[in-house]
Amino acid sequence: MNLDSSEPLIRRLTRLDVPRVIAILEESPEAASWSEHSLIQNIAGGQPAWVAEENGKVCGFLIGRLVVDEFEILNVAVAHTSRRRGIGSKLVAAALEFARQSGSPRAYLEVRASNRSAIALYGRHGFAPCGRRSQYYRNPVEDALLFSLQMDS
Repeated sequence: MNLDSSEPLIRRLTRLDVPRVIAILEESPEAASWSEHSLIQNIAGGQPAWVAEENGKVCGFLIGRLVVDEFEILNVAVAHTSRRRGIGSKLVAAALEFARQSGSPRAYLEVRASNRSAIALYGRHGFAPCGRRSQYYRNPVEDALLFSLQMDS
């Protein structure tokens, strides 16, 4: 229970959260577009995913995946009305804590080359550039920057 309404509650994504996650995605063209079906499959498959909730309303999410011993952040977005308040950072911190507890030696992610705020966020969490995928994104066409983080032991 989150008694301090100024702090978002970070919890696992459930099927009931999917409509709100879709709404956040619709207002976040910089995030990867996922269908309702894809989100439900992710939940059913047990892959790690979290939401940030404030005053009973989902205001952000992060979807990851654990493959063998590596963790990857697949998608992150925060509702426009909740941005610039540290919610994305709290979601990333929760995901990285999960990765550490799972024994992942490394975490990865990719981000649109133009998404400066996300690049800064990941840099604050210790991610470093490790590659580039030319013309990876669509609508608009844009390069993806690859980042990795060597996890603390």
